Order: sequence, then structure tokens, then C-alpha cells
Amino acid sequence: MTFLFLYTELAGYSIDCFQEHLRLHPDDTIHVVHYPINPEAPFQFHIPQGVFMHEKKKLGAEGLYELIKQIRPDLILMSGWQDKDYLRLARMAGKAYRFVLCLDNTWRGTLKQWLLFLPAKIILRTITRYCWVPGEPQKKYAVILGFKPENVFTGFYAANLQRYRDLAAKIKSGERPRRFIVVARYIPQKGYDLLWKAFMSLHKEGNKEWELWCAGTGPLYEHRIQYPGIRHLGFVQPEEMEYLISQTDVFVLPSRFEPWGVAVQEFAAAGMPLILSDAVNAHHAFLKPRENGFLFKSGDAVSLKNALKAMMQTDEEQRKKMGEISAALAGIYDTHAWSATLHKLASV
Repeated sequence: MTFLFLYTELAGYSIDCFQEHLRLHPDDTIHVVHYPINPEAPFQFHIPQGVFMHEKKKLGAEGLYELIKQIRPDLILMSGWQDKDYLRLARMAGKAYRFVLCLDNTWRGTLKQWLLFLPAKIILRTITRYCWVPGEPQKKYAVILGFKPENVFTGFYAANLQRYRDLAAKIKSGERPRRFIVVARYIPQKGYDLLWKAFMSLHKEGNKEWELWCAGTGPLYEHRIQYPGIRHLGFVQPEEMEYLISQTDVFVLPSRFEPWGVAVQEFAAAGMPLILSDAVNAHHAFLKPRENGFLFKSGDAVSLKNALKAMMQTDEEQRKKMGEISAALAGIYDTHAWSATLHKLASV
């Protein structure tokens, strides 16, 4: 089979999914149309054999249509409906080719969502009956948009669980370093400012045995807080994750807005306790508050401080048990399940 993905931004977990699918189905072919690499997430991708990359800017609108006529895909998967060229292509080719909508948005009842609600329902109904989303919050939104529940598939964002389980297995037993780790872009939505404020407050109150490591880059990196106990690592490539996991103990994601958060599943698979804001939608799948971590109110520095403090007050054995629960929850789906869903969508 031949698959065409109409993407915006590439991510490492997508490449992992492609690689696993082609390992299981070596006769398949995957074509990916994508935007230029985001400078805030400068991943160095290793493209598997059988995956063909096409930069959208170089193709142009006419080139997109020529591409599908050339490769004649069995299934086209379109990421969202914000790209006008992708949407136009779906309208033009919708009768000749099968489309699946992939989205990670959730229903928040914003003015923008209400304004787009009816136009989106009408447009999407003419393109496809099927939708592929990360999890249950997105599935509810898809149903609001008019998709039948049985036509909405979950698990669109899937982590290479074995990689993170293997990394966790390499870590020597014994007392873990008391360090929080956050992996996120340095942009306002990620809530770094709240995290730094909460951590510094706890540090000044005497909790000096804990450190905070921050991995990422972005516009706010130049304005990062310099403070004892806070370490800024810059952007970290996937192959450097072994070091991060071996040197830290608790994963934190303080986002003000986070449609999903694949890193949550990755660090859960590595056996880490979690501290997440309630805006991180991956918490619905991977966090059971007080069992494998703590949930706090998005945008609330006091709520975040209380969550960090509660984790600081746990002992090594408690955090180990939390990590075991995280690892179990992470296994609900992976790249293998992603591959199975892709083939299922091609056959429905």
C-alpha cells in the first residue's frame, strides 16, 4: 500500500511510527509532505528506507496535486484543516482518493471554535467520514464536528515505548537523583515562567536538595532564569535522552496549552512519576493523580508549587512505585498499534 501524509510539522515520534510500520509491512510506501523544520525543534531526522519526504514549499499547490496523481496513494491522511492548500487538494481529489482527517484539537468553546463550527462540519463532511486523533478529549471534539464515534480512531500520536523502556532498564538501581526534568519549547504556552517561579520559591524555603533541569529552545531561551538549582540544557536530540533519563527522576510539563504531549508518554514509559497541568491533555491517559504523580491547575503558580512540594515530600520508594504505574499506563498504545490502525483505516 501507498500512504500520503499531509503534515505541517515533523516530529521524531512520527518518524518512529513510520519506521515501525515499514518494519511490519516492508512492501508499503509512505510519502510525507511537510513544512520546513521548525527552528524551535531542530530535530536531526534519520529517514527510514521506504519513506519519501516532500517539502510543501517546494511543491506548491499544483505540485501537491501532481504528486498524488503520480504516486496514487491508497490513503491520504491530512493533518487538520487549517492549511488551505491541503484543504483545496482534499476537495479536488476527495472523490478519487480516500482521505482521513487527523486532528489534535479539543473542544474548548472558544469564540474561534464557535465561528468555525458550522463551516468545519460542512467542509469536513464532503471530504471524509473518518478521523484519527491522539486520545479521548480529541475524540469528543471529532464527534461534536459530526464524526460518528465508531469512525473516530485514537492513538494517532504514539511513542516508541521500547526505546524508553530500554533506556530505563539501563539505569542502575539505587537512589535516584532528586531532579525534575521538563522537555518543552521555550514559548509562553509551555509555562516555564510559572515553573521557575514555583521552584525558586520552594528552593528559598529550604528545599535545596532538588534541582530543575530544562531541555528545549525557543524565543524565550534568551530570557531564561539563571538561578542555583535550575539548569538549562538547550535542545536535546532523541539519542541524548538516555543521559537525561539517567540523571533525573520526575517529569514535569507545566503547559498553559497542550493538545496532547507525546513526551508525557515517553517519560512515563521510562518509569518516571509525572507532574502535569490540567491543560496537558495526555494526562487523561497517562496520569492518575496521587498514584503516579500530581495534577495541578494550569496557569496557577501556587497549585504548581503545591504539586512540586508534594513530590519533594515523597520518599525514594514512593517515587519508584509511581514510576512503575507510569510505565504500565504508558503501554495503552505504541508504534505497533499505530501501524495496525493505519492499515485498518486503509481497509474500512
